[in-house]
Amino acid sequence: MPVPAEKIIDLAERSGFASELKVASMLSAAGWGVDQSVYYIDKDEGVGRELDLYAYRIDNDISEKPEVHCLINFCIEVKKTQDPFVFFSSKARSHEGGKGWSMFRWSHNVDSAALGYKDIEREKPLSSPDRLARSYAAFKDGKTQQIRSGILSAVKAAIHYTEECDERWSDGSRDICFFLPIVVVDGDLFECYFETGSPHLQTKQVHSLVYQQNYISPHYGKISNSVLVYTMKGFTEALEDYANWGQDILETLQSSRSKVVKAGISRGGVSKSADIQRER
Repeated sequence: MPVPAEKIIDLAERSGFASELKVASMLSAAGWGVDQSVYYIDKDEGVGRELDLYAYRIDNDISEKPEVHCLINFCIEVKKTQDPFVFFSSKARSHEGGKGWSMFRWSHNVDSAALGYKDIEREKPLSSPDRLARSYAAFKDGKTQQIRSGILSAVKAAIHYTEECDERWSDGSRDICFFLPIVVVDGDLFECYFETGSPHLQTKQVHSLVYQQNYISPHYGKISNSVLVYTMKGFTEALEDYANWGQDILETLQSSRSKVVKAGISRGGVSKSADIQRER
């Protein structure tokens, strides 16, 4: 007897793979390139691990010299949950990792003279949140580990692709690539926090937040960077903002063509030892 189609669909929905397909579909519809089930090297374990989705968008201008080129890359883990994911936040400090030139990024013939900190942050989505998430929890046993694995996978994938990147258009072009670790939650997302001066814990349902990931290991060194956490709704609504950010970066590179820059390749967000080792 054939298996009813309804049963197959129900199985797919419960497996979480349908959630990945939904996110891939919304990215494609918004004009992003999407690769599913790609791999990166987990340096802590010395093995290849699967990343749910790798998405990218290119903005460039090759009509005159030097050619300018901005590539935004998403390293995405998709997590389906019946119970809320809860993140605990505190006030953002003036200097946190993962902003401006300390983002996971690769650049070629681009420095702060051509693209300053304010230029990078000006149109970037979730650039200046009042609070940053510092920890997280879930109601069911095992679900907190699901959050942790998603965050670490997205971060390690972003580091992998930053270190492997070589997206120069030509020897004289000015190119920059950003690698954003993202967790998309197919379910409810809540933030808990204390208002300044209040002894009472507050909570609210949100569609986006920034988690500050601090991580250290012998293989990665000390890493402090931002992980962007969205619900399906929040991520869908943010895609246009990321497209606008890429266009703004491109326009800045176009307007700074006449500026003298330090030639060469640099990377941000990864440990200095790893960067130096790769450049040898």
